[in-house]
Order: sequence, then structure tokens, then C-alpha cells
Amino acid sequence: MCSFEEKVLNGIKKCGISNLSGLKIGAGVSGGADSISLLISLSNILSPLGLTLYVITVNHNIRDKGFLIKAKCYEIEEGQVSALAKERSGGIEDAARELRYEAFESFIKKNKLDYLCLAHNQNDQLETLLMRFFNGATLEALAGIKSLRGKYLRPLLDISRGEIEVYLKEKEQNFRTDKTNFDELYLRNKIRLKLMPFLDQNMGGWRKALLGTNGRYQEDADFILDAVKDFPLKPCDEGIKVPLNDFLNLAPAIQNRVLIKAANMAGEDSRIPQAFLVDCLKALKSTGKINFTKHYNKVQVVCNKNNLLVKKYDKSQTDFKFFVIIEESGIYELPFGQLNVSKNDDSNAVLSSNEEYVASICRGELISSFKLKLPVIVRSVSLDDEIKSADGKMKKVSDILNDWKLSDLDRSLLPVFQVLESSEQSIIALAGSFLGYKDWIVKL
Repeated sequence: MCSFEEKVLNGIKKCGISNLSGLKIGAGVSGGADSISLLISLSNILSPLGLTLYVITVNHNIRDKGFLIKAKCYEIEEGQVSALAKERSGGIEDAARELRYEAFESFIKKNKLDYLCLAHNQNDQLETLLMRFFNGATLEALAGIKSLRGKYLRPLLDISRGEIEVYLKEKEQNFRTDKTNFDELYLRNKIRLKLMPFLDQNMGGWRKALLGTNGRYQEDADFILDAVKDFPLKPCDEGIKVPLNDFLNLAPAIQNRVLIKAANMAGEDSRIPQAFLVDCLKALKSTGKINFTKHYNKVQVVCNKNNLLVKKYDKSQTDFKFFVIIEESGIYELPFGQLNVSKNDDSNAVLSSNEEYVASICRGELISSFKLKLPVIVRSVSLDDEIKSADGKMKKVSDILNDWKLSDLDRSLLPVFQVLESSEQSIIALAGSFLGYKDWIVKL
């Protein structure tokens, strides 16, 4: 056994697996240098023990063909990856990863494997830590890729890409380089091709320093997760009940994780944006009446009086109709977010120079702010709504929303501001910035 294979074996032992005898071990192989080195080294480790290596390769049908391996090949239907990415409003890489792990789970179950080895190496760990840092990841995410997670084993995490290529050269083994590895549209590739070479040239020792942080982050994360584990979440027919008073007494770091855990229990398996969590927590800390509904991907967070419920989101649901008359300043929790109405002391607010109040819409952070005169109606869109355009003519709100290509859900959440007068109740604003568009504001 060569030194490289000894390091792979040590990577297995590091996970607490000291005896391989009798175990059923598998490997995920793509054809790249990392997975080919994993395939060869595991074969050389397991063969003397009389053990079989079970191999799976996943064809995502999103890249050029040309690589075959005599192993179990799991075919993902052409177009399935892009369809899932569109459904999730996410990237191709995330969708491919989800479908790939579904294939892995099926392979593990069918072959009754004890472990499936994956080829993440030390360079992957560094790239992941940097990428998660730039994405504002949680503490536990900043702990990096785990050597052992369930039945997934990563014995190459302490081995660099350079060591892998030297090993394959010694074995006179070719490998495939995916051309997408050089596409700088992906954040990971930008980090690999631009940032890491810069750090290597200008900040010696950064790799060792960064790799040393993940263990400390994991210790801190474990402490927080222990507190989350003890919090009494209560599954019910509707979803997951969160005892509101107990929840409000938690530290913010634990509140975040409790919401994530409840969302996971309710069926949300993708990463929940920090902005959504902040939005929910700000609503709960409001000095006004706590009563709101917020939605992200597969889950809904519903707060009504003293009850907090996290439940599966029904895409067909259309119960986001809202109508409120604002007659005084205050904080109002509505389906689209938080509406703050205050005395006008902001010279940067727009709409009119002689109005008394400023309306600010927030969802974790300020989205828009404009002046208005009270009383005013804030409501959801109606089919016959019209609003004045820049040329003074009336335009159907439905035509504007069609131009924006809004989904039914987004249409139901869009706030309409309408003056409350006896003679005419005209619409004065559409808060389009809530959905990523410019606010449509009528100059009075």
C-alpha cells in the first residue's frame, strides 16, 4: 500500500471505522481526477481484504457525453435537472446535486451498503468554506464538509488536489476534466480560478489557517444545536407547532435554528435564506399585534395571536387577500411584509412634498419608502384596478403585472395603496420593489 492509499485509509479511520471486515463499501465515481483516485485507492485497500467495492456513476444528461464506466450507471432523464432548477427557482448545480443524492440513496438502499464514499478533497473543503462565507452561511455550515454524514464517507478530505494528480500520474491513469470547471459564471469556479491563486500568492499560510477554523466552528455549532434539540417542537395535523412564549425567550441564534428545524420537519429541504429568517424574527419582535403569514419555497410560517405554526406550503392556495385602512402611524404586519407608517421626517422620501406621513415596506431590510396622506387603504390587487401612468392616462394594473410576468402568488401579495376619499378612491402606488421591480408611484 502506497502513502496515498495509507492517507485514504487514515481518512476512513478518522471517521471511527477501524475495522473494514464485513462492511459493504460503495463509491460515487464521475470520471474526474478526484473520483478516479478514490476508485483506484479503495480497490487497492479493499481487495486484499476480500471485499467488493460497489460503484455508481450518475449521468445528469446536462453535459457532453463521452465517459463510460463499467459500474451501475444511474441515468437522470434529459431535462429533469433544468426542470427541477426552474421549479425551485435555483441553479442547475443545486438541482443536479439533489437528483444525484436521490440516486445515491437508492443505490445505498438497494445494495444494503454500510457506507458510500465520495471524493471531496481538501481543495473542495477550502472552496466550500470560502463560498459559504461569501454566501453568509450559518455557523454550522462554516464548519465545512463533514468527513462522515450518515452513510456518506469522505476519506479524501485531508488530501490535496496536487497529491491526487501525482498519485494518478504514478498509476499512469487518465481522468476526465469537466469543461464546466472553467466556467466563471459559477461562484465556486471564481473562487478556485481567481481568489485561491491570489491568496496563495499574497497570503501564505491561509490554507492551514482556514482549515483550522472548521473544527472550532463545529464545536460552537454543536453547542447551539444541543439547545435546539431540547426545544419542544410539536408535530400536529396542520404542521409543526412552535410554543410562542418559549420561542420568544430564546437567544436569536437559537431562534434561527429552531425555525430552520421546524421548516425541515415541515418538508423544506433546501437552504433557507437568512433574509427570510430575519424577516420572521423582526415580525415577531414587533411592538404591535403579532399576526402574520410568511412563505418561502415549500413552507409557510403563520403567527396568529399566541400560536406560531410552520407548515407545508400549498402552491394552489390563494388566501393572501388583505385589506386594511391605515388611519394613524404604527407598525402593521401584512402578508407581503412589515409596513411602517410614521410622521414625515425623511426628505429623501418621494411622491409629494406636502404630505404628512411616510410609508416604509420592509422584509428583513428596507424595500421602499414613499410619502402619503392618511387615511389610506392598503390592499391586494383587484381585477378591475387602474392606475395613472406618466402620460396622465389610466393603465390597467393587470397589464402592468403581466409585463412583470408575476406568478399568481406574487400577484396576491403585491400591495396596492389607495386614497380614502368620498369623491374618488384612486390608487396612488404599487409597491413593486417588494418583487424586484421599481415602485409605481403616482405624482400627486
